[in-house]
Amino acid sequence: MNQALAGIAAGILSLHFWPQVPGYLWFVTALMIGGFISSVGRFKWISWVVVGALIAKTGATAYLEAVEMIPLERQNITIAGEVSSLLNQNIPIRDVEFTLDTFNHQPLPLGTKLRVRLEWPQAPLLRLGQRWQLDVRLKRPYGRVNQAGFDAERYFLAHGLHGRGLVIQAQPLAATAPPAWRQQLFDQVTALTQALNYQPYLLALSFGFRDGLTHQDWLLLRDSGLAHLMAISGLHIGLAVGCGWWLGRVIRGLSPEHPRLLWLPMWLALLLAFSYAWLAGFSLPTQRALLTCLLVLGLIRLRVQWPGWQVMLVALVLCLVLNPLGSYGAGFWLSFAAVWILYCANLAGVQPRPVSQPTRFQTLLDRFKSLALMQGVLLLLMLPVQWQWFGGISLVAPVVNFLAVPWVSLVTVPLVLAALATLWLPTISGTLWWLADRSLVPVLALAAQAEGAWWDIPTRGMVYLLGGILLLVVMWFVPIRRHKAWFLVVALVMAGWYGWPGRDSHLRPSELAAGWQVDMLDVGHGLALLIRRNGRAVLYDTGNRWEQGSIANAVIEPVLRRDGITRLDGLILSHADSDHAGGVADVLSRLQPQWRRSSDRRAGFAPCVRGETWQWQQLDFRVLWPPKQVARAANPHSCVIEIQDSALSPDAPVSVLLTGDIDSISELLLARLEPSLNPDILLVPHHGSKTSSTATWLATMQPDFALVSAARYSPWQLPSPMVRQRYLDKGAQWLNTAAHGQVTAQIDQGVIAITRYRQDVHGGWFRAVGFGSSREQPEPVSPNQLSEQVLKN
Repeated sequence: MNQALAGIAAGILSLHFWPQVPGYLWFVTALMIGGFISSVGRFKWISWVVVGALIAKTGATAYLEAVEMIPLERQNITIAGEVSSLLNQNIPIRDVEFTLDTFNHQPLPLGTKLRVRLEWPQAPLLRLGQRWQLDVRLKRPYGRVNQAGFDAERYFLAHGLHGRGLVIQAQPLAATAPPAWRQQLFDQVTALTQALNYQPYLLALSFGFRDGLTHQDWLLLRDSGLAHLMAISGLHIGLAVGCGWWLGRVIRGLSPEHPRLLWLPMWLALLLAFSYAWLAGFSLPTQRALLTCLLVLGLIRLRVQWPGWQVMLVALVLCLVLNPLGSYGAGFWLSFAAVWILYCANLAGVQPRPVSQPTRFQTLLDRFKSLALMQGVLLLLMLPVQWQWFGGISLVAPVVNFLAVPWVSLVTVPLVLAALATLWLPTISGTLWWLADRSLVPVLALAAQAEGAWWDIPTRGMVYLLGGILLLVVMWFVPIRRHKAWFLVVALVMAGWYGWPGRDSHLRPSELAAGWQVDMLDVGHGLALLIRRNGRAVLYDTGNRWEQGSIANAVIEPVLRRDGITRLDGLILSHADSDHAGGVADVLSRLQPQWRRSSDRRAGFAPCVRGETWQWQQLDFRVLWPPKQVARAANPHSCVIEIQDSALSPDAPVSVLLTGDIDSISELLLARLEPSLNPDILLVPHHGSKTSSTATWLATMQPDFALVSAARYSPWQLPSPMVRQRYLDKGAQWLNTAAHGQVTAQIDQGVIAITRYRQDVHGGWFRAVGFGSSREQPEPVSPNQLSEQVLKN
């Protein structure tokens, strides 16, 4: 059975390593042939891998078929169905999840489930379970794809969402129908906790509802490592089982003996666990915990004994079978990884040595040490998972969790469960909610002390950390006293392989690496472009901002921190429009550029006007436009800069031209001023608008690469097909963030290597539904052409 379970899990997870579902079908077919051949031999487990792969393929195909029901181009569609989001009437509506019954007045095919996320401006009072007919502007899942930052497409996949849209008109289908029971209970709890200081945390602990947490709350939980506690997690389901078991034993002890009461603790434990998971909407961590509890309690009832690892393996396989695509979410890996690490650490003896005839103090001390050791083990071994999903880790999380987890588990959560169980007695329930609120005071006070403890781990630093973690794990199993020579050899090999940290800091400029790179970040409609060399960076434009954030926080800073860059050397603003300069305040406060330039008059900014030149990291910057500074720079006043690496590569210099949003008149004047201008890499002016990139401007140019920063669903229909064709006729490779995500040009001694993050780095079968359009499809490029390097003479 164990081989079958492991094979099914491996088969389902193999979908992560396959770029396209049609190709994956051939992989499954090959596995089936191999499984048939090996069915008579010792490799029967391959057959179970085939079963898992078929399950994964079925889930992926069902998701794609549901997504493909939504038109490729955003269109107005009439849908009907019910609200599937838990909603708080005191929080303004931003996004609502909606489950469809009909699509354009046609019922969905039998077995098809279609869920979308809708933006609903001026929404009425909505409740979970209400039925509506909506006119919406719907589109397929799509999001920015960069080196780091939030991946909306993967999030939609993991949460079973097939599209998103904007509500234009709404009509209720059953105005008198009551909201769902879960919503009714939620409304009662919301009313009882309205005056409490920590209501958002209590709603997260009771219903898994975290929309009430502010951005500052999330930063606090991240820095303290307590995010897993402030929701209905697997730990809390286990606590619900414990409370139910204890309550059952108490009731059984107070009742007359009866055979039917023998298993009352188990049934109450199951009921409480199931109810708590239902309140959380059966989120993935609660699914894992609930399945594990069901297995354990079922084995107890049947008087069957399984080892712990087998119970967890069955729970893992059941979660994957029920939701094959759930493994694309962070919750899956964080939940299962933590449980498996704790189990393996316990098997490996990560606990204090037993003491013969221990005193009560010694017993308490041993438990204290065990908890401390487990927190340390979790910090180390969860580091790769944390880094993969969040890019860093909280260094004080073990200390905070060591103190907070027992308190929340033994005080706060039981109070929350008791308050939920007594909702029919508002006075008692309100008192319990108040006590639960007070119990969070020391927890959040402790969390506040951890502010700023988050450590962003750069990619190169992660290599050292992984090596150190591996060495510590080996040292636990292989005593260093008995194998000193072996450990010395390993240390020398690692030192020689990685080199000493900071060894490049004393090199002279002539000894520094010759390469440099240009990153056009995927920011939707707008522009943010990085020039990087030797671990330092200059930013050209900041992208847009919105009410609760900006491109600077969501994209630019995560990308820089992933490479260990915490400050900018320089900032250049092409002009003042929001899509180019909206995030300037966040860039100034968080990335603190040493020097700043703009084409309009700004306090603290040097002029970016024609004639200005400077050198940075042996790269030559030359400003070509505008001729003078203005009070507020508009599109025609965009700062146009040519960057050359003549000092680095005198035999084969490469030039990059950054153009902002200059218009046709500016292009005409600039063409007269710079008749010999011919960059190798050209930033297409004004996002490919037909008001720019004129034939006169391009007459003398033969760029190898044309970079355009545009949004997939641009209301301005950018870039223009006519402009795109104009560059293709010039022989330029057209690289659009809408189709390719972040585009990176690595330049070294005249060689330009292009990386498209949507296809080359973060590709996947689910991304096939997210890019391309009838207006602009990615160019058909062979695999050899994808990695082609353009050699300059």
